[in-house]
Amino acid sequence: LAQDWVRRPTSGRPTAVGGARREVAVRSGLRWGAMMRMALPAASAWMMWLGALILSRCTEGIQVTVKVGPKEKKCYGEQVAKTELLVAEFETLNHRKVSVTVLSPHATVFQEHEREKVKTAFTSSEAGPHWMCIQNDEAEPAEVHLTVKAGPEAKDYSQIAKKEHLEETQVTLRRVEESLRNYHSNVLYIRAREERMRRTNDSTAFRVISFCIFNVCLMIAVGGWQMLYFKRFFRSKKII
Repeated sequence: LAQDWVRRPTSGRPTAVGGARREVAVRSGLRWGAMMRMALPAASAWMMWLGALILSRCTEGIQVTVKVGPKEKKCYGEQVAKTELLVAEFETLNHRKVSVTVLSPHATVFQEHEREKVKTAFTSSEAGPHWMCIQNDEAEPAEVHLTVKAGPEAKDYSQIAKKEHLEETQVTLRRVEESLRNYHSNVLYIRAREERMRRTNDSTAFRVISFCIFNVCLMIAVGGWQMLYFKRFFRSKKII
């Protein structure tokens, strides 16, 4: 590549202009390499900050202490994308026994009765809200600590890092990738729901407009029939 910057006369010796250009190119390369070595740590720190920001936005779960009265049932929902990992943990604080049910949009995923501590994990088969229900069948109130984690927050990345020998930056990027994938799935689900609601609204609007037009035509027809009827009636009575 250096020969491309050197002008060779007929004698085969490089000119002074070619040597100066080669020296400038070498100095530029050295400066560029130094700038890249300085920029790499800054870029790594920026990626770590961006990953933490995305994770804080995209991996939010539920941690709440619920007081369930006697013979009472309470449910809490979490929006879950399709094929997303969900972990739900229930633990009573006053040693009461409760019944737990996990519901998907169209089916019962998990159910357990008369337990003090319950933990379940599953991969969702459909997108939509999943409900965690707690039912107290006893005569005394129960306090239950509910923890729900979905997506990357539900995975144990420390075990993945040990198994695949990943560094902290790689683990963070893996979590960010999983979060973005789940976010994309949620966006597609919301878009499908929006399209379905738009079709429903269009169908309802078409039916309402058709019904209004039918009412107008019916009123015009009834009005015309009344005019003809009264005209014949008055003529038969020789009023007009």
